[in-house]
Amino acid sequence: MAAIRKSGGVVAFFWDGKIADPRDQAFCDAMANRRFRTIENAASEEISAGWVTALDPTGDSFGLEDLDGGAGTWLRFRIDKKKLPMKWLQIHRDAAEKSRGKKLSARERRELKDDLMDKLLPRVLPSVQLVDALLFFDKKTVLLFATSKSAREVFGKLFLESFGVPLERANPLQSGLRVGLDEATKYELERAEPVRWPQAEKAGELARAARSKAVDPTDADVAEADA
Repeated sequence: MAAIRKSGGVVAFFWDGKIADPRDQAFCDAMANRRFRTIENAASEEISAGWVTALDPTGDSFGLEDLDGGAGTWLRFRIDKKKLPMKWLQIHRDAAEKSRGKKLSARERRELKDDLMDKLLPRVLPSVQLVDALLFFDKKTVLLFATSKSAREVFGKLFLESFGVPLERANPLQSGLRVGLDEATKYELERAEPVRWPQAEKAGELARAARSKAVDPTDADVAEADA
């Protein structure tokens, strides 16, 4: 049975505005418009990204029941990358230079690479990455179970192109403003200034000074107690 791929870090996003209700077919239709499209037979280096579901990783079908993530709506997208293996290029380049008895020129190396791409890339299978997210419609929040820049960018682009609203990455201020605070508290929160803690070395010095003072025999309180 498929499970949400949630190992590693999590990135939270918010959105403003309206999107299709995940309980309506319109939500599935919006995902289908940006579904994953295969590059298995492509003859050039390419990247393809689009929505899929856990039950259909090809992206050919979307059903409301496939998006059931329990507490939220289960989103999954797939990223395929087709790239000519550099080892193959190096092997063919070494063989060509050995047969000629000299190094290839820049133009010859480029021509060799283009020829190999035409011959090999249709036979090379792309690498596959599946990334999950959990959407909470009522809270206008979505958790992405990936932290890499590329995954965040792909997810943001897919979401915008599918539902017509941009995602905003969560931060402490945004998280605080979205927990139902009254207007007065929101006003104060928006004007709060960050507090920079002392550096570790400075904090250690302050702690040692405090401990030293606490047992300083010249301290008036300590001297009085001894008397």
